[in-house]
Amino acid sequence: MIVRFFRRGRGGGKGPTQYLLGRDGQREGATLLRGDPELVSDLIDASRFARRYTSGCLSFAEADLPPGAAQAMMSEFEKVLMPGLEPRQYACLWVEHRDKGRVELNFLIPNTELLTGKRLQPYYHAADMRRVDAWATIQRDRWGLADPNQPERRQALVTPRDLPRDRQAAADAITAGLLAQADQGHIKDRAGVLEALHGAGFKVGRVTKSSISIEPPEGGQNLRLKGALYDENFRAGDQLRAAIEEAGQRYRAGHSERLAGARATLEEGLRIKRQENHRRHPADRAVDAPAPKAPAPPHVRSMAAAHSPCWSCSAACWSGCGGQAARW
Repeated sequence: MIVRFFRRGRGGGKGPTQYLLGRDGQREGATLLRGDPELVSDLIDASRFARRYTSGCLSFAEADLPPGAAQAMMSEFEKVLMPGLEPRQYACLWVEHRDKGRVELNFLIPNTELLTGKRLQPYYHAADMRRVDAWATIQRDRWGLADPNQPERRQALVTPRDLPRDRQAAADAITAGLLAQADQGHIKDRAGVLEALHGAGFKVGRVTKSSISIEPPEGGQNLRLKGALYDENFRAGDQLRAAIEEAGQRYRAGHSERLAGARATLEEGLRIKRQENHRRHPADRAVDAPAPKAPAPPHVRSMAAAHSPCWSCSAACWSGCGGQAARW
């Protein structure tokens, strides 16, 4: 299982909702699991922000999930992505896709905090990637799901942007990706290794007979990569298969340590993000927040009113209801 965030986020609400469910709501292999598609679409349409929504999916290698896994992971993912926020402060649409022969749990979140109308940013890659990745590591262990980071399963080379901060973990991630490329026939010798590293965006700092050193994206001491793959005499073949098996054994041996690290990373990441969300979006003080300059369009106000009774007649009711609209 991996967590993917799509680059989309601009435009109206029909595009993403129709992608998930189909134009007529009858997309083959799609099942609405949670949320109100019409409400989510209208909230996106009403947004005055440049990036109106956040979308992505939990992508699984499995064709089926253990009983209860999907519901549990959806609930936990929302809490991990937006810790400190109450369900009444955001909207989230969940749609399951099975048309690829495996399970995908797609999510769509309007980038609007619902009590005040302020901008909500559920995910910022540089700040949130490590917390989300740590959660995914824990979920794979909990539910016995396929691990895409296993050297035998890796399909793509990690990029500097996604490199783990731990130096050994970073070296292992790079090696696993290169071995996968070699196993697919894209790398045949060390010249191919260097070409793949350059193509992924890495800067090679030093090359010796038995190792390659790359410059860490955040600076500091070069990261030295050692092993058969980095030797000047490396050739794809039996040597490659032995290197893949060795990397796999090393990865499995570090399971307990990796899981403990993920739990610590998640706990710290949740603490930081929760504090930020409490500061930016305090639910208990939303009633005292100033109204935004532009009210929501009438069709969104009517959609909100149909959703639930008005919770407060205050300036914080950003839909411009004059005391008659709803809390979302």
